[in-house]
Amino acid sequence: MRELPGDVFVTGQLLAAQMQALAEQGVMGFINNRPDMEAPLQPSAVDLESTALELGIDYYHIPMSGGISPGMIQASVTAFKTMPRPIVAFCASGMRSSALWGFAHVDKLGVDGVLDAIKEIGFDLEQIRHPLTQYLAELNAKDGES
Repeated sequence: MRELPGDVFVTGQLLAAQMQALAEQGVMGFINNRPDMEAPLQPSAVDLESTALELGIDYYHIPMSGGISPGMIQASVTAFKTMPRPIVAFCASGMRSSALWGFAHVDKLGVDGVLDAIKEIGFDLEQIRHPLTQYLAELNAKDGES
């Protein structure tokens, strides 16, 4: 498990037993960024959500395959802003979860801060620099209108 700023951890696929162990250690929320049936024997999002509900833990399923869509970004912003912490976000390796974390935190950390934090945990996501920059400019433009 790799730690990002803001009491957020990213990791690869979690199983129900691992979610239970993490909840016992104080994790308050899970974000699943894997689409169902991406890999053989992968637990379904419905099963993992059921586990989270049984544990009394917040759960979001924001599947990411291919590129990052505006809907994924907005769902991630909502999840990271509303969930109690610590949060564990997971996908196959933690890379997609890190990218979505970046969009949800670029307003506070800036583009370089986000990319540096992601690089510190071992992922080079320089390819999202331009989309992050555009997204931040859109946020700043909306702030200027209000």
